[in-house]
Formats: sequence, C-alpha cells, structure tokens
Amino acid sequence: MSLFNSRSSDGAYNGAMDKKIEYQQVNEALRRLSLTMDGAELQGIFCGRISSGGGLDESRWLTELIGARDEANLQAREDVTLIAQLLGSVVRQLNDSDLQFQPLLPEEESLAIRTEALAAWCEGFLYGYGVAAAERGGEKGEVQQEFLQDLVNISQARFGEAEESEEDEMDFVQIVEHVRMGALLLHEENRPAVMPATDSVH
Repeated sequence: MSLFNSRSSDGAYNGAMDKKIEYQQVNEALRRLSLTMDGAELQGIFCGRISSGGGLDESRWLTELIGARDEANLQAREDVTLIAQLLGSVVRQLNDSDLQFQPLLPEEESLAIRTEALAAWCEGFLYGYGVAAAERGGEKGEVQQEFLQDLVNISQARFGEAEESEEDEMDFVQIVEHVRMGALLLHEENRPAVMPATDSVH
C-alpha cells in the first residue's frame, strides 16, 4: 500500500479526518520529515491549491511536498498520515456548508508568534494558489485580485516589541476572520467549474 494512500476504498476520507489536528502536532511531524515549513504554511498551501479551482490530486501533492519516504519507517508513516489527514480536513472544511473552516494557527502563544504564523499561512496560500492557477490558466477576477493582495500585505506583517493590547488582539481576530472568509469565498467562486457537487450516495 502506498505511503500516501489516505483514502478508503470508496474514495472518501476515513473517520480520522474528523479528529482535530493541532498546530504543534503538524509542526513536529514536519520537523521529523525534515521540511522547513510550519503547520500554518502547509495548511495555507493546501488551501491555496484547493481554492484555486485547480482540481484535487492529494497523492501527487503529498509526494511533491514530502518526497519519497521509506515505508518501513513507522514514524515516517505516522507523520505522513497526519499530513494526509490535514489535507483531508482542509478539503472537508472548505466544502462544508456550515463554514467551519479555520486557518491552522497556534492558539496559546503570544500575539507576535501568532502573527508570524498567520503571515506564513498567507505565504503558503499565495504559493499554493499561484502554482495551481499557473497550471490551469485563466484570469483572476477583481475580487480575487483584491483578496490575494490582502494576503500579500498580511504575509509581510510583523508584530513589534510593543506590549500587546486588547485592541491589538481584536485587530488580529478580525484579520484572521477576513482571511478565513476570503478563502471560503474564493473556494466557492472557483469550485463549480472544477469540483461540481454530486448527488451520489455511498
């Protein structure tokens, strides 16, 4: 069985996809896999590629990101499985009509660290979106261009040495919500032409 095969026989992600995946879990897995990105950037890449409307080939994506791995290495198998589960959760959340998608960010860290993680998420999204958009071609609409420019600006944000305030925290929450909803709207805008809903019952 392929190390990257995370789907069941009917093509649906298995129940492990419903388990919450923690930011630090992903970071540790990426470190063991000798990848330099963090969990925020990785999820951003997945979101960007899916939201571009470029189609979904998760096995190829994982191979591109992680490379060939020794299937006899149990720790590597567990780490790759976790990354595959993260991809599965992104797919599920972006397609969820309840709009439950959330960017993968640290929760119990300083505002400076969370701001850096959000910047990394935006960098990942822009990379994933850009790669997929280049593969499929097509023009970006005005709304898409505005949102992508917002992500560029956020990706360059850094929190200084000043003491964190309640206003800073509120601003951060609003920016995260803007990013969250923008990703959902971009995905919804691009989805019909590439990932149409089906009425199939398994």
